[in-house]
Amino acid sequence: MISFIVVAYNSERTIGGCLESIASQRCRKELIVVDGGSNDRTREIAKRFRPRLLRDTGGRISSARNVGLKAAKGSHIAFIDSDVALPEGWCGKALRLLARDRRIAGVGGPGISPDKGIVSESLNRLLYGKSPKSEMYVSSLATMDVLYRKAALKGQLFDETLVTGEDPEFNMRLVKGGRRLLFSRELWVWHHHPVSLGGLVRKWYNYGTNYPAMASKHREFRDRGYVVRLSFIPVLLGFSLLSLLSPILISIPVLQAGLLYLIYLIKGFRVGMGARAPLFAGVHWLKQLAQLLGTFVGLRKVM
Repeated sequence: MISFIVVAYNSERTIGGCLESIASQRCRKELIVVDGGSNDRTREIAKRFRPRLLRDTGGRISSARNVGLKAAKGSHIAFIDSDVALPEGWCGKALRLLARDRRIAGVGGPGISPDKGIVSESLNRLLYGKSPKSEMYVSSLATMDVLYRKAALKGQLFDETLVTGEDPEFNMRLVKGGRRLLFSRELWVWHHHPVSLGGLVRKWYNYGTNYPAMASKHREFRDRGYVVRLSFIPVLLGFSLLSLLSPILISIPVLQAGLLYLIYLIKGFRVGMGARAPLFAGVHWLKQLAQLLGTFVGLRKVM
């Protein structure tokens, strides 16, 4: 049996479609909805699908996931976010992938936005664009749509000290314990990404602020990329200020920001954006700057 755990907070716009897509999956299942104290129609809509409706008072997505995990009775655990809808057959595909190898603890895939617009399309293309690999073993799977073998979890829970980043930290413990995680494009789901630049920037800034706390728990996260993330904003701001004394120094932050944009511009062409590649690059440039700023600010949480 699969225990589908849906964590929700003020999700009236999307939770109906989410639960309906789970109900239509052809597998033996139980449905658990963990509400974080919604003040809209989330609970009312959820009750139509007769789930085990639980309440979380911890105030964090990690604590809500733990409420569901502790209550789950299935041999498999599926975490599905309330803004996700599963396509037909997702359940069967996930079970088949898990059955390949007992060492595989979990399987998951990318989220494709059904919404229209350059922001959502840019995210879709980066996650689901042209890629030579349809499957790969990874160090983390997004818990917006993931199926775990419950026995492989060995009773471990999500770290409730983390506001975000609880899923890569959780997955890192599995990988360090000798388990494998499989990402497959076959397991794509519908996922409502941010559709505005403001929403995108806020979301990725928030991700960034919690990255240092997650990295402080596992040295595997403190690689060269992490060093670049931490130093990017201080270098950018430092040389911008120094350019007031020596204008030639402004070329360093300009080159730095321009190189970041160029990286995404090249990616835009590679994933088939064509004439819209500059817009694709602009979206991801802003997203990345927001995350880098958040990562720098988040250092305060571990100092």
